[in-house]
Amino acid sequence: MGSEMEMINQFVNQLAMCELLSAHSLIQPSMAFECDQIQTFIKESYFDNNYNAFIKWWDAVVVPTVGELQSMLESRINGSQTLK
Repeated sequence: MGSEMEMINQFVNQLAMCELLSAHSLIQPSMAFECDQIQTFIKESYFDNNYNAFIKWWDAVVVPTVGELQSMLESRINGSQTLK
């Protein structure tokens, strides 16, 4: 299971970016489709379509990464505004 978790964690940043772009309504349909495909692949391949286990993983791993990306984005935006 350890190597499986390493494989799945390779998708974390991509999924977090998808989530962040979606939250800001910046995601294009083709990218949204790809993001959905990745989520489906992970849910089916690593969690045997167990939605509850997938959501627990998502909340524990992807959500904090989204928070980190959002924080970096906000600090960059705020930094740009103070430089003007």
